[in-house]
Amino acid sequence: MSLFGAEPTQLEAVVLTHEHTDHTRGVRRFCEEFGMPVFATRGTLSLITLDGVETRTISAGRRFSVGFLIVDPFKVRHLAAEPVAFSISVDSIKLGIASDLGSVTPDVVKHMSDSSLMFIEANYDEEMLLNGDYPDFLKRAIKSDHGHLSNNDAALLSVEASSEKTERVVLVHLSRDNNTPEKARETVRDRAKKSAYRPTVDVVEHSASAGPFELR
Repeated sequence: MSLFGAEPTQLEAVVLTHEHTDHTRGVRRFCEEFGMPVFATRGTLSLITLDGVETRTISAGRRFSVGFLIVDPFKVRHLAAEPVAFSISVDSIKLGIASDLGSVTPDVVKHMSDSSLMFIEANYDEEMLLNGDYPDFLKRAIKSDHGHLSNNDAALLSVEASSEKTERVVLVHLSRDNNTPEKARETVRDRAKKSAYRPTVDVVEHSASAGPFELR
């Protein structure tokens, strides 16, 4: 946060998509220290330890608010207890976040549509994963409908959900071993050439941060 000039005391809550440790590590300590609640589904909360932290249960299809932000959780397919993704709105601006999911379903497209800014997972390049060193069972899990989105999946979602309102697509959750920023960007840009809408495409490298992003 400090990279973007923000302080923890400016936050009102932590909102979790699912229970995997790369998303929940440090949450308890952070929320205890700064006295903020955690919003998550019942399935997610059942699998993480948050003793001493205020929790608020959310579920797909039930809108809630955090400060002036309106948050709409929606179902995604992922190897987790009760995973969700989010669209977040304030006034006429909508932000869509779809990461850690294995399928671009009609419901995902519906909730991401008309976003001014979309964060979309582009976890792997299919050829790099196929020819890489991961064991076969892990390759199958990553490619499954409950695994992760490939660059091609990200390109599909970007095109299907974009509209005249969409200014920027940010590709996230890239694998260090099975993708490169160049491959992810090129795949999404190439697919967008066949679309009526061509938002700016940015890529966040593995373990890096990006932003802030200004919207008109």
